[in-house]
Amino acid sequence: MSPFRFVFVMCLALSVTAIGLAEDKESKSQPPEGQALAILLANAIERGVPRFNQGDVDACAEIYATAIDAVVLGRQWGLSDDERVILTQGAKEAGAISDASERAWAYRSLMDTLLIPRMSLLPPPPEVQMVFGFDSDIETRPWRVVVDGVMGGLSTGTVEWSKGTMIFRGATSLENNGGFSSIRVPVPQGSLFGYDTMRIRVRGDGRTYIIGARARSGMGGDSFWHRFKTVADEWVTIEVPISEMERHFFGERLAGRIDASQIAGLEFYIYDKKAGPFQLEVDSIEVLRSSGNQQSSGDLV
Repeated sequence: MSPFRFVFVMCLALSVTAIGLAEDKESKSQPPEGQALAILLANAIERGVPRFNQGDVDACAEIYATAIDAVVLGRQWGLSDDERVILTQGAKEAGAISDASERAWAYRSLMDTLLIPRMSLLPPPPEVQMVFGFDSDIETRPWRVVVDGVMGGLSTGTVEWSKGTMIFRGATSLENNGGFSSIRVPVPQGSLFGYDTMRIRVRGDGRTYIIGARARSGMGGDSFWHRFKTVADEWVTIEVPISEMERHFFGERLAGRIDASQIAGLEFYIYDKKAGPFQLEVDSIEVLRSSGNQQSSGDLV
């Protein structure tokens, strides 16, 4: 470990300890076991996720590594013996990974192992959290195009950044039983914990699109969809209750729902059984924590 990181780790560990002591003094009671650990990991994730989404995967990996080091070098944190073994071995293996993106995901998986059982100890998240604001082109770089060519279709698609928005454009073709184009991005699983609604601001071309969520960030696995209509050349804001998103497997609807804490990938699809050019401009993607379980059918608001 570098001297700089060692100093930073110790400062981080001491600051979390100080917060816990201050809370003890004020409340005259011991905080729940593991709360300081949950806060430490959640704060690291909060700082690391935007860096990863903006393409600075080295910084994200370093933030996660620092948090893990703080746990290894700090107090017991309420860890079980099994957790401490997993943490020590996992930190060693993750640190040996040369690819920054893979290293960040390895650290994040290790953090999730410790954090998920302690989620209930965290304070409520902010009512609104920005997932993608597209303030720079860095936020579009992790998005990748997946079209029906994987099944022999001829549809096309591109993703680009322009003046603070992400633009998804191309053309759908019904040739060879095709007809869809999509863009997908991974998000750290658990980073949307505590939220129940997605809110997107988009400008389309009058066609119907899909916003999707996956429990796995790769191409495989089920996807949970919500279709929304656009108005040609008009900005609209759409709210989607996550619990009402429909489970699909290769376009076939299945039973099942997804919880925000399970989301590990987001996507936009065009799959309206029409051929021709399309363009969807995305200004922002946010998640909301509603106080009364808002109901919405994805209508324009």
